[in-house]
Amino acid sequence: MEENDFVNMIVNRIRNSFKNSVRAESHEIGDIKNIMVPMSDGTRLRTIVCFPKGKGPWPVIFTRTPYPHNEPISLAKSEEYAKRGYVSIFQYCRGTGGSEGVWVPNENERRDGIDAINWLAEQEWCSSIGIYGFSYSGLTAWIIADKLPEKVKTIYLAHYSVDRYLSLYKDGLFCHDILTAWTMENSGYEINVDYIKSCLYRPHINVDEKLWGVKLPWYRDWLLNTDYQCEYWQSGVWKTLREMPKKVKVPMCIVAGWYDHHQEGTILGYDELSPEVKAHSRLVIGGWNHFMVPCIDAHETKNAKINDEIDMFQWFEKILMERKLPDAEIKAYMVGNDEWVKWDKWPIVNSGQKVFNLTGDKRESCNSYRLSYIAENKLSEIKFDYNPENPIYSHGADTLFKTMEEQGSLLQYEPGYRDDVLSFVSEPISEDMCIIGEMNVKLFVSSDCEDTSFTVKVMEVKSNGKAYNIRSSITTLAYRNNSSIRLTYEPGEVVEVNIKLLPITWNIRAGSRLRIDVSCSDFPQFAIHSNYVGNWAIQEKVKVAHQTIYCGGKYKSLIEIPIK
Repeated sequence: MEENDFVNMIVNRIRNSFKNSVRAESHEIGDIKNIMVPMSDGTRLRTIVCFPKGKGPWPVIFTRTPYPHNEPISLAKSEEYAKRGYVSIFQYCRGTGGSEGVWVPNENERRDGIDAINWLAEQEWCSSIGIYGFSYSGLTAWIIADKLPEKVKTIYLAHYSVDRYLSLYKDGLFCHDILTAWTMENSGYEINVDYIKSCLYRPHINVDEKLWGVKLPWYRDWLLNTDYQCEYWQSGVWKTLREMPKKVKVPMCIVAGWYDHHQEGTILGYDELSPEVKAHSRLVIGGWNHFMVPCIDAHETKNAKINDEIDMFQWFEKILMERKLPDAEIKAYMVGNDEWVKWDKWPIVNSGQKVFNLTGDKRESCNSYRLSYIAENKLSEIKFDYNPENPIYSHGADTLFKTMEEQGSLLQYEPGYRDDVLSFVSEPISEDMCIIGEMNVKLFVSSDCEDTSFTVKVMEVKSNGKAYNIRSSITTLAYRNNSSIRLTYEPGEVVEVNIKLLPITWNIRAGSRLRIDVSCSDFPQFAIHSNYVGNWAIQEKVKVAHQTIYCGGKYKSLIEIPIK
């Protein structure tokens, strides 16, 4: 779909949603003003203010954005709010959309956001304020949440991580499909270079100058700082952002998606709120991707969607118009049951766990090894090679963005489709198994390289034999077991690696089987590991790794599944 067609579709959806799903229009649209609001350093930011006709003061909803291509969407939303007695405002970040200054992602949002919200609170036509943000606009709201004037009564945010490191890296490997893609589209420069070619460029630290034709210091900062404990992530804007949820004083509605690339850090934002704020806040987790489109082919999803525009309007209506505090709510979409389930607390408390053991029992008829409740007494060693020049491309993934067609739970390939993918399949389960929370895959592995990567993908194999991914992830020997600093590894050493998967609520139906695929690459969801030690972005060459998975005996590789 062309971008203009997509924007028009969203505009029409907003218009129809407000027409059919909220209270009737009570006002005519008044003035729509473009105001160049001065910041504390004199830079003026373009601010579009849509008034209802009549005499204020009015409740105000406010957001900040760097995306001028979405202006028709922002304006349509503003007009619908104005028709119902709100002033609606969107402001362009520094250097974007007609705002003065130079666009540098993330750098100026705290200072500019505080200046903007204080300017707004001083306007005589403003009676109260609700802040909202989706994706990058969520950052602009989070980053000022400790400096809100009294008129700000609530915040509604969707799909933004309060811990940016979680969105960039998984155990030392960069999330290309999120940040390389975003950088190419939002650098402030025109970059007309093939995306996959860009991700494959070695050494990747030079991709900006050598392939894109422009040097981007902030992108290089992301590439070079792979340690979570390094100064870059533990200071400045990222430290401020990570500490923000504990400082919030107003009710929040936080919306996440099981297959949104910000899921982990979005939910963390709710988890870190104080008990006092949680008492009047919501957490909503749906079965959708970053654009709130259901993306689960495994099961029926007719109930998976919510209308986020109407949900947000109703949230602001209760707090800003009715002047009531909302009740606490946590609800998540249950895959497999096609229903929303409410919970008392997050993280969800589960009643126990199921353990399935990887075995060396090869079933030639189905090109897979047996996955069993019972661990083998004998030790099995399963060997395969990983060649970075022949990566496995992401198909059905948790944290994609650019290659959205591969996002979510999709029909998977048959076991044995590649020699470097090991499949382990259980017998049919006898009763429903409701996964609640974070699964953990424990592998005992060795390699002939000083560093390498291992991937896992957990699937439900339905009674018709078709397999659909539930969760997948990756680890490296250098950052094994969620280490925040780089570790060493002696080639040939057997080590335990635990790959904790993102949380999910998913009911595997009786008669289905569980399948786990083990391999070494998942590109472009994650950068390709070169099999050399050191920062991935400075590697100029690659080599083949000879890998071994150990099962049974003293090395019990397994999966731990939290259940209801």
